[in-house]
Amino acid sequence: MTTADDRTEQAAEHPFGPELGPLVDEVRRFASVVGQKAQEASADTLISLAGLAERLREKQPEVYGHLAAAGGELMAAYRAAVAGHEHRWTAGDAARSERIDLDTPDGPSDKQ
Repeated sequence: MTTADDRTEQAAEHPFGPELGPLVDEVRRFASVVGQKAQEASADTLISLAGLAERLREKQPEVYGHLAAAGGELMAAYRAAVAGHEHRWTAGDAARSERIDLDTPDGPSDKQ
């Protein structure tokens, strides 16, 4: 059984601080459950969802257009976030390299 002291110690150790620790933990649990449920989805469910999108496009093209635009905006936001991180990851000094001759283990290579 978790006591109030245990929760205080756990919250104090949380990287987001004691006031956000429980919220972050709850979001993690929620994301874990959603991920598990998504993995349990069968191919039939995915196929029926694809059919739903097709029916929506045919019967409600305006709604489908708005949803497609929203998806495009989400992708653009994701790309912008990733591009910034990629720039920081690749902006450092290049890794040093050392040439290793694998042709002959005991002496210089015939190619030299």
